[in-house]
Amino acid sequence: MAERKVKARYRTTGPHREMVTYQKCWLDDLKSLQQETVTEEMETYMVYFPQGHSIRLLGRKALEASGFHLKPRMVDMETGDVVDVGGDPYDFSDASIVIRDDDIEQLGSAKKRAA
Repeated sequence: MAERKVKARYRTTGPHREMVTYQKCWLDDLKSLQQETVTEEMETYMVYFPQGHSIRLLGRKALEASGFHLKPRMVDMETGDVVDVGGDPYDFSDASIVIRDDDIEQLGSAKKRAA
């Protein structure tokens, strides 16, 4: 019997502080729509999926609303069925995950502390 390919449904990293640009919209006194481009520093979370895609969520509230703050369930990658046993939870070696600069800095400082 072939071994099943089991992975976690997602992997969450963060929080990261980064500059986020968005459109701020409001209605003025005459009920006309006004908008401006705003850039501000926000807390962000990255959620990686085993198929290779990812999403960025702005703030802990959005993370909890999406349900990605919980420990992920394991999924059989061949059938898509949720399983309760086996697998490496964060073995996304098949996926192309972009490593961010601040992740590398945190990893380097952790290695220095361990030495």
